[in-house]
Amino acid sequence: MNEKKATTRPPERRGISKSKIRAERRQRAERKKKIRQSFIISGISIFAILVIASLVIPGLIGTRSTANIREPLPFNAGGPTKALDDQGNQKILVGSSHVPYSTKPATSGPHWAIRPDQNDLAKYGSPVKWGKYDEEIPDEALLHNLSHGGIGIHYDCENECKELIRKLDKLRAGDDKQIVLSPYSGMKSKIALTSWRHVQYLDDFDESAINEFIKAYRDRAPESWIGNYWGDAIQ
Repeated sequence: MNEKKATTRPPERRGISKSKIRAERRQRAERKKKIRQSFIISGISIFAILVIASLVIPGLIGTRSTANIREPLPFNAGGPTKALDDQGNQKILVGSSHVPYSTKPATSGPHWAIRPDQNDLAKYGSPVKWGKYDEEIPDEALLHNLSHGGIGIHYDCENECKELIRKLDKLRAGDDKQIVLSPYSGMKSKIALTSWRHVQYLDDFDESAINEFIKAYRDRAPESWIGNYWGDAIQ
């Protein structure tokens, strides 16, 4: 004669029908399923937010945007000045040694690539933001701007030259796309215009000559593109 097996249910569960137990199991399974789905949806949402942030934030903080990158215009070996020898487009560490530049200011050669305020030698970064500066910027930083198709306008005055600076800044402000205006000591003339592998020296302010230089050589460099790594023009 077969004997009934002793129940293994805890006392509080005894007397509950099998159908109710199965229903409770289904409910627990449904709750677990919903929890798993919530984790999956949350993970997908977080991933989507990170992807969107990676696309949007760089544009907000001035980092390089693929929308701004374009093929550079062909290098202009002609124009108002003779093309200089190419000293390369190598990126180097701030403070490291390199071959001497062939001109003052430099127009090609090794240069830095660094964000602003990360090194005392390059406090404005490299490339620097386009705009006007009241203190000298190292060649190693300026060259990065030239490699992006920018134009440098530099002045060297023994005495006060407020009027010259005012005229140069007015010209720059009227066409502030990819232009850096800053002092530069030790030049062989009062004014120097620079682009990638081109330099023009002027003894006095000549608006037509400056505009001709800008038109001939802006945006004709190895890495020409709108803006730069760390932001747009400063005023």
